Amino acid sequence: MKHLSFALLAGMIFSASSLSPALGQAPVISGMRYDSITRNSVTLHWKTTVPADSRVLRMVSDSNDQPVAFTDSARLPSLVTEHSMLIGNLQSAVMYRYMIKSAATTGMDSAIGYFITQSASTGKVNLWFNHTVDTSVSTGTPANGNANFQKLFMEQINKASHSIDITTWLFDDEDSVAACLIRAKERGVKIRFVYDYTPFTANINTLVANGIQVVPRNFDTTFTMHDKFWIFDHRNNSNPADQYLWTGSTNVTHTQFHSDRNNIIIIQDQSLCEVYTREFEEMWGSHTDQPDISRSRFGTEKKGELAHILNVGGIPMEVYFAPTDSIADTLVSLFSTKPVKSIYFCMLKFVFPSIETALHEAFMKGISLGGVFDSSCSVRKGSAFPSMKGQAVTGAWDPPADVFIDTLPGLIHHKYSLINADTTAGEKIVTTGSFNWELPAQKGNDENMLVIHDAAINNLYFQEFMARYRESGGTQIGSSWGTGPPNAGPVSDRARARPNPFNAKTTIQFRLQRRTQVNLELYNSTGKLITSLDEGIMEPGTRVVSIDGGTLPSGLLLCRILAGGSVQYIKLIHLAGMP
Repeated sequence: MKHLSFALLAGMIFSASSLSPALGQAPVISGMRYDSITRNSVTLHWKTTVPADSRVLRMVSDSNDQPVAFTDSARLPSLVTEHSMLIGNLQSAVMYRYMIKSAATTGMDSAIGYFITQSASTGKVNLWFNHTVDTSVSTGTPANGNANFQKLFMEQINKASHSIDITTWLFDDEDSVAACLIRAKERGVKIRFVYDYTPFTANINTLVANGIQVVPRNFDTTFTMHDKFWIFDHRNNSNPADQYLWTGSTNVTHTQFHSDRNNIIIIQDQSLCEVYTREFEEMWGSHTDQPDISRSRFGTEKKGELAHILNVGGIPMEVYFAPTDSIADTLVSLFSTKPVKSIYFCMLKFVFPSIETALHEAFMKGISLGGVFDSSCSVRKGSAFPSMKGQAVTGAWDPPADVFIDTLPGLIHHKYSLINADTTAGEKIVTTGSFNWELPAQKGNDENMLVIHDAAINNLYFQEFMARYRESGGTQIGSSWGTGPPNAGPVSDRARARPNPFNAKTTIQFRLQRRTQVNLELYNSTGKLITSLDEGIMEPGTRVVSIDGGTLPSGLLLCRILAGGSVQYIKLIHLAGMP
């Protein structure tokens, strides 16, 4: 059986003692964590300020506001300051509440935490992007680009046979998805829906009219219910093989599915579903089909009594929810304490001084850093883009970072970061979810962030990042990859245009490694699509496509070449009216 050994913070800790750690006083517990997670055991660790013994009490934790009644205990009599205890005879995919008690002759301290065991699920991860990916940086598995999110959602809803729990900030103008949920309810699937406080859309009203209960955030409308996760077939289902968590950056709208750049990550794991269900039910107000609005908690009302560290099919994962968890502090810790060689990100909103400071400190240590900002949010007051780019603002980076503004239509709606994506050494980590790097997301929004420690998943996100980075004008990152190893991607060598600048006509030349579909797209300087050329299936070898300048606007243009899932970009200058 697989097990993990990764040491991370194990949830909220509440100390019963406020005594000083000075000599002669009672022990004070700190540094609670757990690791070596299997289906029937975990190992707990903690420290005390003075030598003390070890005792652990535990109970199954299965609902909000559950009466505390510990049922099992274990004790080690040794007086030490570094404590470790293996807790065995546990149930698979179950969350436990535990209490640590450490006593010395001078007194006793206690603290409470939560852990969850490994499930018998596959832990399989599927990852989808709704725009192009750059497979030239693939390490073996090409990422799923240009995915139809509408189709993916409907297929999963149609597969559900027990339950669907939904949180999303916006659910609008996707009638087919709403109809799919209604059909699921009619065949007996139990559906619960938590939404933001904003007025219900037509699609939400349709769900309500058909008997699907929707609970809106009913607390502190200064902030929002910004979560985006779906839990399929976890409730009323004992089979660990068909329980799925969906999360990522995507709301349910036509624009989010098709125009904005987004990601969906789908994980088949019972334990992960259990953690997200606990967060869901705190907002729902109960663990039954019926909500209890009187006990429904949002924002700073939430207690956050759940486990954070998981073994998902052998992959270490961490789950955090704002505002009860300090997601920003988690990010800062990842960027500053791990053996980091590179950090890359794709972010809708970035207005968070402590995260920017951590990135700047990493950058000044020689860590490779790059990012893509959404164009509409990069100009907002306090945005990190101007300072990171070295523009004439307070706190400008010198030298500037390798960051860019996306100029294509639609939003960069991603909220992910990648650690060590382009290095051979170092732990490869992904952070993704609903959490924008902005203060409201930390202070009062309902948000989620998933941290994944896995090289393969990291590389899939890196393929998406490189597509966004290169189409925004970046060239520095990925230079060691070139255009990929021989035969790795359809396009080899850098594409070129001759003449450039041009007037009446130019030709785009590129070389294909294999037979593949080729499309060219031309955008103007504001990111508006001007024209699209379908070149059909093209054979391997050097290929040339002619561009007629007669109908093109004058000035800077961006040509995007899409071939077999990979992408290249050429900047063109059209001098209309010149001889």
